[in-house]
Amino acid sequence: MAKKLKKNKKKELMLDRPTSHGGWPGGKNNSWIGNKPVGDIIYDYLDSMGLLADVPHARLSEAKIRKLIRTALKEVMFK
Repeated sequence: MAKKLKKNKKKELMLDRPTSHGGWPGGKNNSWIGNKPVGDIIYDYLDSMGLLADVPHARLSEAKIRKLIRTALKEVMFK
């Protein structure tokens, strides 16, 4: 299942597409560290920084945003 999620995330970030990085025109699409595709290197970098994690407490729903705005407005208006 983890591979499926990884594949979907790569597709969402458009890292599943071929690139023209590295090599001469008409050459292999290599990265600066070997034969690993550049899209995979970018994905691994983002993953190592934790930017691909789907953390529930990091998402704000519309209802939560409205509540935060109401609370902030009440504090400003009634002080």
